[in-house]
Amino acid sequence: MLAWALALVPLRAATAAAAVDLEIRRPVNYYDMVPPAAGHSYIDPVFGTAIRRISDARHQPDSADTGTLDFIVHEYSTMSPFNQDDSLVVLMHQSYFALYDGEGRYLRDLAIGPGGEPRWSRTDPNVLYARYGNALWSYDTRRDVWTLVHTFAEYTTITGRGESDICFDGDHFVLVGDGHDIFVYELSTGTKGPAFDATGHGFDNLYIAPGDQVIVTWYERGDGPTAGVALFDRNMNFQRQLAPAGGHMDVGRDVDGQPVLLWLNADDPQAPSDCQNGVVKVRLADGARTCVLSLGWGMSAHVSAPDAGPWFFVSTYASNDPDPSQGGWRRYTGEVLQVRMDGTDVRRLAHHRSRPFNDYWYMPRASVSRDGRRLVFSSNYGLPSILGYLGAYSDVYLVDLAAAAPMSIGSESATSSHYEQDDVSVTYSGAWYPNAFYLHRGGTAAQAVDAGARATFRFSGTGVRWIGYRDEWAGVANVYLDGQLRDTVDTYGSPYRPQSVLFSALDLAPGNHALIVEATGTRSGASGGAWVWVDGFETVTRAEQDDPAVSYAGSWQTNGLGPLGATARLSADAGARATFQFSGTSASWIGRRDMASGIARVYLDGALRAEIDTYSALPEAPAPIYTLSGLAPGNHTLAVEVAGRHDLLSLGNWILIDAFETAERP
Repeated sequence: MLAWALALVPLRAATAAAAVDLEIRRPVNYYDMVPPAAGHSYIDPVFGTAIRRISDARHQPDSADTGTLDFIVHEYSTMSPFNQDDSLVVLMHQSYFALYDGEGRYLRDLAIGPGGEPRWSRTDPNVLYARYGNALWSYDTRRDVWTLVHTFAEYTTITGRGESDICFDGDHFVLVGDGHDIFVYELSTGTKGPAFDATGHGFDNLYIAPGDQVIVTWYERGDGPTAGVALFDRNMNFQRQLAPAGGHMDVGRDVDGQPVLLWLNADDPQAPSDCQNGVVKVRLADGARTCVLSLGWGMSAHVSAPDAGPWFFVSTYASNDPDPSQGGWRRYTGEVLQVRMDGTDVRRLAHHRSRPFNDYWYMPRASVSRDGRRLVFSSNYGLPSILGYLGAYSDVYLVDLAAAAPMSIGSESATSSHYEQDDVSVTYSGAWYPNAFYLHRGGTAAQAVDAGARATFRFSGTGVRWIGYRDEWAGVANVYLDGQLRDTVDTYGSPYRPQSVLFSALDLAPGNHALIVEATGTRSGASGGAWVWVDGFETVTRAEQDDPAVSYAGSWQTNGLGPLGATARLSADAGARATFQFSGTSASWIGRRDMASGIARVYLDGALRAEIDTYSALPEAPAPIYTLSGLAPGNHTLAVEVAGRHDLLSLGNWILIDAFETAERP
């Protein structure tokens, strides 16, 4: 049985496999790995994300009964367990709720049962709302004071059906009275809106979307106000059909701020052939649908969206309990995913390792905070099998998505330093205009349309990238490197794509260089304009596998598999190490994945940071296998060690070193 060392690991941002990663990534040590104790963290062995375990049901006294708890979970994916500033978290202790701080430390139990549906205020981070019978209450967690908000005397009970949150404006709830009246209640005025009487029409869940629009999922499939997924205004007037059948879903905002529904379309009888079991983005304004993630049959998923921003989150699960060593383990099986709203990027964060030992609570139901900075998921970690726990067992795990030190596995981007467009290393000639937009890196970019307008970036390194913005009004630019024309780039893109790599050169000699982006005033026939954007630049420094900064211990061979310098080093001997000494704030190991590749351990400054499976069913070109960034300035060592083990499908234990890349954050 493999247990993690119980050392505190700082939570780090989760930036994992890139959008082009379509490989099946099987979890390592699936049937014997045990998570650390509550309050401690571990590194996901495949994706490199830092994950903190924040609860321990087996050692938590059951305040409602004798003994300890069977399970601790968060309520559901569609309402955030985090308060408005992420300083508090509410979790379910089997038959009641409990309060934790923002780092996941248990504080105290709450007098709220599972039917109370606690929901955080959007105006006061200390206030929760809860339902009891036919009344809505508020609870001040700081002062431990309950206050009656409103009694709905016309009903015996009110509920939000377990999945709805407080509205985005923080002033409205959608509620159901006595199981049939659906209405919106406004906190600021204490008024109840008109009710839709659903008597005779069964429905599953309710959501309140931006603009106080109400979404109802009916049991009946089809079209109309009492079938499929239907949209109503706040006065419960039917607006339009959003989907012909129910499914796991959440509401959020698209990158342009438009309200959208993110809907699992597995029950859609007319689903597109290329999106049979996928996440579909449905625009509330007109019902337009776009498939943003196809999962394929054999798994289910929950969806969670923050208030705004370009990402939402998906947690998949398979009720047939597939074996990673067999053919039933498919792409995205048992994973927590961070998905871009337009479907252009899927970041694979973690294997949640929860297996179907019960009917429901094993599901991870990952839920993100309202600001998109933190995420929790539930998992039994296979412990009913590994340690003999009860089948109902689960605990909660926390991922910090916005910490300053990201790690990535298989990232398509090399380690780099980013220089904003207004950095002192960037100078301009001609007419350039500032542009503020939250999708730009750093929130701002520069744009030019006049022929001959130039942005010049002076840097030192062996590689460089120009980062810009593609859209339907973008034009053509000339790119010069050290005075020579290197490329003519058409920056048009539809739909728009912020923070795009518009040009890269990674073959430069060490030393000082100058990159020039020049607007030509021309455009392609598809574009409506000739704008050229500069959102910043990135620099890279590369060390080949035989660089003096790289030392080897154990048996390593040299072969010609590495195109960066024509050769590479590889070893299959357990304990063999390649150690790279560098000075900088980030570093990447460049390696290779193929059908004979094995498992490697990665160390930073002598501390184990991750265990990486480099197996791939098909040979892949050398690429970043593991990246560490956000390091303290100064000297560091990055070591890659052969574990001497491999995936059950792999033909060998080989680990390949092709190069290392470093950067010093400006």
